[in-house]
Amino acid sequence: MERRLLHRGSVTSAGRMLGTMAVVALLTRPLWANTPHRPHTPHAPRTPRTPGAGGTDSGSNPPAVDTNVHMAPAAAGALPGIGTTLAWAPDGHAIAIGGHFSDRATGMRYDTKVYDVAANAIVKSFDCHYYWTVGEAWTANPYVGEVIADGAGDHAVKIWRATAAGSTRCSPGQFRPADGALVKLPEVNGWVTSLAFSPDGRFLAGASRDRTIRLWQVAPGPNQWKVVRLWYDRPATNFVSVAWSPDGRALVTGDRSGRVAVWSFDPATDLWDDATIALYAAVPFASQPGWFASHAPLVGRTPLWSEGGHGQIWRARFSPDGTRVAAAGGDGLLSVYDATTGAVVYRTGPRAVTPLYGLDWSPDGETLAVGADDHRIYLFRAADGAAYDVLAGHEDGVTAVAWSPDGTTLASTAAGPLLAARTHSLVNGPDTHVRLWTWR
Repeated sequence: MERRLLHRGSVTSAGRMLGTMAVVALLTRPLWANTPHRPHTPHAPRTPRTPGAGGTDSGSNPPAVDTNVHMAPAAAGALPGIGTTLAWAPDGHAIAIGGHFSDRATGMRYDTKVYDVAANAIVKSFDCHYYWTVGEAWTANPYVGEVIADGAGDHAVKIWRATAAGSTRCSPGQFRPADGALVKLPEVNGWVTSLAFSPDGRFLAGASRDRTIRLWQVAPGPNQWKVVRLWYDRPATNFVSVAWSPDGRALVTGDRSGRVAVWSFDPATDLWDDATIALYAAVPFASQPGWFASHAPLVGRTPLWSEGGHGQIWRARFSPDGTRVAAAGGDGLLSVYDATTGAVVYRTGPRAVTPLYGLDWSPDGETLAVGADDHRIYLFRAADGAAYDVLAGHEDGVTAVAWSPDGTTLASTAAGPLLAARTHSLVNGPDTHVRLWTWR
């Protein structure tokens, strides 16, 4: 069952680690100058800021990057609380938003809000969990249709039919078919912090504070909606990010220990057999830590590669072509790696060191957007990490950023770190908006 009794204030804020940065020679020409598919007229990039290997400080300070040069604020939609996670509809018409929501007028809370981009307004809600929703995924699935998955602090995942009417009231824990409820995935021994459907739609991956990554089967069959593979990694402390490679053959994770890791996945060899799937399905959430300990060979995994020491890795993502991995660190570094080997391609970050939270690659792979604790969004040229723009307008640390499917719009919400003592029970502000940014 879902966890109904939660210990308030149990989440502690991780310490912030300061690092030293370096500056290399200026680039002579913009790499974007000859990309005609760009959905806006490109401008020459500002002074590149690409720290050199080893992170030593050259002693020079590059000029500050002007704000809102290449992208401009387009809309600010009001939310009944602080937004922590974003998932665009496949056609780009709307955004599923999770967060710390409590609408006094309607009594609706602990839910997913659907924001209509054209209307600049919340048009429906899917209610509700027993605590905040902090993980969202929206997909047009070949097996179950267009669905929204949300994960929450009540240790459960709920799958909703995206085209349904939504809810008109909230009795905590409700899951009404008339509202769009499809299936509930409980028995998770921790907050569900991140969700991602596999590119082929066969699986749903979930990251949790219980130090696990779970894979549920979405495709029809006797194991549909069951956990068909799980790995438990005690050093991770809390997994807070999970994403698939474009070919579905790997996953990248971020955790609160400050580690980014890439894990191989082959459905032909990596799934549990039916007996193990049935065995795990019978284990209640309270007994899972003991089960993990007594079944270590079944839940152990070794990543293809990993790198730690970043304070926290709040978001990690594959590039659209699958060749690189980007990770946003609490140490203020945006690190980009070779996806296969884990070799560092470059590290970059804001001019003044500030923890990084949100992260997303543009669909064309050319731009990395990063949300920072200093209330700003930083755009970097993905090829080499050169600074491209700084978006100013939020009033809190930028928790989530997400590009629209066509790459013309960037959405963002600001609530500080995804998990922190200062925001554990916070609903009101200081920033209660979803903001949209478009190319000039």
